[in-house]
This record gives sequence, structure tokens and C-alpha cells, in this order.
Amino acid sequence: MPTIPDKKTALVWLAALGVAALTACGGGGGGSATDSVGKASTETRAVSDPMETTAAPPLANALALQEEGARLNTAELEAIAKTGVLPKPFDGPLLSGAAGSTKATLDPAPGVNAETKSAASRTAVYRFFNSQTSAHFFTTSVTERDNVRATLPHMAYEGPAFYASGTTVPGLSPVHRFNNNQTGVHFYTISETERAHIAATMPEFVYEGIAYYASTLAGTGYTPLYRFFVSDKRFHFYTASQSERDNIIATLPQYSYEGVGYYVLSNDWQTPAVPHTGISFGQCYQPGGNTLVPCDTPAARELNADQDGRRTGVNSMSYSQVLSGYVGTFPFSFPLYYPKTDCVRDDVTGLIWEGKTDTFTLHNGLITFTNFGDGRAGDASQLVSHANDNALCGFTDWRLPSVEELHGIVDHRPTSGPRIRVVDFPNTANYYWSNEAYGGFENGAWVAGFAGGGDDATTRDMRISARLVRGEAWSGTRYIVTSATYLSDGANNAVIDRKTGLTWRRCLEGQFWTGSNCIGAATPFTHVNALHRGHNIAGWRLPNIKELSSLADRSRQIPALDPDAFPGLGGGVDTWSSTPVPGTANAAYVGFAVGITGNYVRSGALAAHLVLASP
Repeated sequence: MPTIPDKKTALVWLAALGVAALTACGGGGGGSATDSVGKASTETRAVSDPMETTAAPPLANALALQEEGARLNTAELEAIAKTGVLPKPFDGPLLSGAAGSTKATLDPAPGVNAETKSAASRTAVYRFFNSQTSAHFFTTSVTERDNVRATLPHMAYEGPAFYASGTTVPGLSPVHRFNNNQTGVHFYTISETERAHIAATMPEFVYEGIAYYASTLAGTGYTPLYRFFVSDKRFHFYTASQSERDNIIATLPQYSYEGVGYYVLSNDWQTPAVPHTGISFGQCYQPGGNTLVPCDTPAARELNADQDGRRTGVNSMSYSQVLSGYVGTFPFSFPLYYPKTDCVRDDVTGLIWEGKTDTFTLHNGLITFTNFGDGRAGDASQLVSHANDNALCGFTDWRLPSVEELHGIVDHRPTSGPRIRVVDFPNTANYYWSNEAYGGFENGAWVAGFAGGGDDATTRDMRISARLVRGEAWSGTRYIVTSATYLSDGANNAVIDRKTGLTWRRCLEGQFWTGSNCIGAATPFTHVNALHRGHNIAGWRLPNIKELSSLADRSRQIPALDPDAFPGLGGGVDTWSSTPVPGTANAAYVGFAVGITGNYVRSGALAAHLVLASP
């Protein structure tokens, strides 16, 4: 458990320590011993934003300015939650611990460690407790963490305090770091208005740059980072622990609670991503036919250099076994894994899927279920209860998946057999129940198809296979309004999907963005012309079928789209993806009237909805 400061030993910052290269409470990149205690970091001199003078305002005025900064931070977070619009971030330098830094770093070639390997951009912020002073010390530097543990026995290592992103991720915002050159304490804020306020009015705070990236919004995978201010010491304290927050509020009246500073990454956070479709580099189109050719064929590249098959290296489908335990005694122990007929992990999304067996159990791949959800015999809810009661693979939070989650494991490459990686998902059936209701008829529910890769809806009394999943379902604000360069579009013409990391134009091709709405009719394209359109608009591309279908909100109809994110798209039109249907003259599409995924002849005319080319 973290060590909590009591009334007699309130937290003392590292200005009183003077022992090592320690970054003040609140996390952030490591620095040298001389740059974090009592004077500004050498990194600040390369930045044009900070005030050069170091004279502090009178105490009363300083406290008023600090209070105003806290108010600005809270107001900005509330405005973003209400409008979904992010302010333009200040372009500060990336500090140690943030990828792409041009500054000196304690980790010039950081390796993948146990805390970060599950999510490419997630970085642990490590916390120590100083038994001599009751101070806490935070660092993102693995090198500094290990050095402190090896050389300073009075610094008790408490493990990762929270996680942040070391790289820019769509939907995340920079956390700015200041150094108070009178106290040697660092201050962190995600608020652009508070950053500007401090830079303009508090010259003792010298701007150093971007420490890491976090979220201004709550949601799945994010944890509040709580913020306190100690007025007599003029420093902040941050914690991601709700129990620690409550204890400090109850026992340390000198700690003024300022609310949520921002949202950091939870332990199971994954970089937002949509798994690739499985279409191979040899499955691209060229003009004049439906035969699939290698994607580096000149004609295929000229038609569209971002065809589905050319993006095989982006979020490639990858699966791994789930750890069940260890055999032997460290350092001679070795891991054991559950068989894939029990469970398998999706390395892109972090979801863990139920395996299917060929043995006489409820997990047999041939068993079918109804989907009333009331626990009756033969219902999929019985499978859910059985898996949780027996802690399948050690977990008790199994559930039916969404249609989008099921789409994530479809492999669109094969021309026959189940559209799935059978080596990872043996004993797969043709259709699986989802947890999503279908509003088109009474007692309707969606099913995902693995015979052709599409989906459908049927009544809940039908007997269909079920495959369970575990992992937190998405909640929170999903879309953030942004601006992206597109022909004559004005501001706020795009949205970032926090769930997938994709950035979408808010209008269909052929529609005009007014600044608040899409007007006009969508242009109908044949599939080859839709590919060509995606190629011709610089910085944009035609999405693959998994990306496109991720937009479908099947709780709505006509259209099955979020109307705030995509205003003016009418009743929902059939829309092309870049994904071929191998062995046919068809390509995959989504019908956004109800959110159905299927395939359609390529000579037909459908709409096009572009996504930002990267990722």
C-alpha cells in the first residue's frame, strides 16, 4: 500500500532532499541531480515560452494566481466534456520519458519492460517514499528508478503510481511541466489555459516542455489523477488512488483538494487500435477488373497506395496464449499457459476470448444457444454463468461480445472455410451471438458471421453459437471534435474516435461542411472510383471494413451513427470500404441505416467516407 503522509509529517518535496536526480511529485521525465532541486532545468533554456525573470509575486498574490490556475483547469475540463472540442495544444519540446525528445534523456535507448509491453505507448510513472522526510518521488525513467533502488536505501519503492503515454496518441493531450526555481518542485498541467496563465503571471515557474500525454476526458481505460495544493509549502501533490485521496482529505487539512487534474492510463489500457482485416499484400485491386494482384504492382499503387492489402503491417492481427502460472522456483521457474481451446488473447485490443473445444463440455464449438439473457436452460446466459462460476482461465468477468468486438477477430483473407485464424481459434462455428439488441423487430439481436465475414440480425429464440469475451467495454465520451486539412473544409470538420484512435471526416464525399453541419447529397461511387477518390485527397484514405464498421452505433437506426459526431448524414447510406472479398467481384461495405456489414458488387454505386491516412 502507498505510504500516506500524516498530520505530523506532511509531504516535503525534493527541494529538502538534495540527494539524487529526483523529479517532484506529479510524475514526468527524469532529470539530473542538479536540474531538479533548487534551480531550473537546463532544458528550459531552449524554450521561448517561459518568463526569464525568477522574482516571485507576494505570497497573497501568488496564492490567488494559483487558485485562478486551478479554476481554469477545472473549467477547461468541464468545457471539453460538454462540447467535445479540444483546445489547440502548445507546441512544447518533448522531455525525457516522452518519445521523440531531442533533449538529453536518462533512457537513450529504452527497452520494453513488463509494465509497457502490453501497450506500445504506455509508460509507467514510478513512485518512491522517502522514510527520512515523508516525501514522495516520481519518475518515468527506468534507469533512474533502478539507480535509486540500488543506491538509496531510505527510498522505499512503491511501484508504478500510474501510467501515462510516452508518445502522442489521437485523443490524448500533452501534459506540460513547469519547474518552480524557488522550491525546485515541478508542476504539471494538461490545461492549455492554465499553462498560458502560469507562463504569463508566475515568473518563478519556468516552462520545460511536455512530460507525457494523458486525457482530458474520462472513459474506459482512464483513471482520474487527483490534485492537491499545500499553500504554506506552495506545492502540489498528485495521486491516482481514490483511497489515498480520501485519506488526505480526511486527515490533512493543510492539503487543499483541487479536484481532478486530468485522466491517466489505467493498468489495462491499450493503445486505441482496430485490428487489421487479414487481407494480404497480394490482394490489391488495379483498374479494369476484379482480379487481385500484388499491392506493389504499379497499376495498383496508382489506383490507391493505401489499399487494405498495403496496410498489413498496421495493427496486424496477433494472438497469444494466456498465462496460467509458473513452475519451479525463481530464477529457474518457467511460465505455463492455458491452451487456446480454453482462452486466447488478442494482442491488438487486449481482449481475452473464450476458446472452443471438441470435447463434451459447455464450451464445445458445436453447441448452440438462445439469447434471451435470463438464465434459462440452453441460453447463452447459461454459458456466461458457467464460465464465471468456474473462473475460466482465472477470470470471472466473461460476457457476450459486441458486434464490433466480434468483427475484430474476423480474417477476411480466406476464400473458403471460417473467416478466422483457425490456429488461434479452433472449432469455430459460422455465426455467433452478440450482446447487441436489434430494433428492427421484437426480441431481435445481432449476430456476427464467420462464414462470409458479415453480420445479420435474428430473433433471440434462434439457436446460434456463442463465444465469450472478457475486457472492459467502452464507456465515456467517444468522439472529440478536431480540425483536419481537407480541400475547402473549415474548422471542426473531423472527429477523433477515442475508442479506435482513428480520425474521421464528419461528412461523406460530395457533402459540404458548413462549420457545424454536413449539407448536400453524398456522391455515389463505384468501388474503383471510391478507391481512386481516397487516393486523390491528400492525407486521407478509404477505410477498411473493420474501421468503417466501427462507426456503426446499432443502438440507433436511420442512421446507425452518432448524430453529434456526424451531423447531416441523413438516413444512413451504404458506404464502401477498401476491403476486397477474395474470389468474388464484390467488396465489403457497411449499410448505415441499421449498421449492417456485408459485401456488394464493385460495379454498384455507394457512398465513400474517408478517414485520416495515419494511422
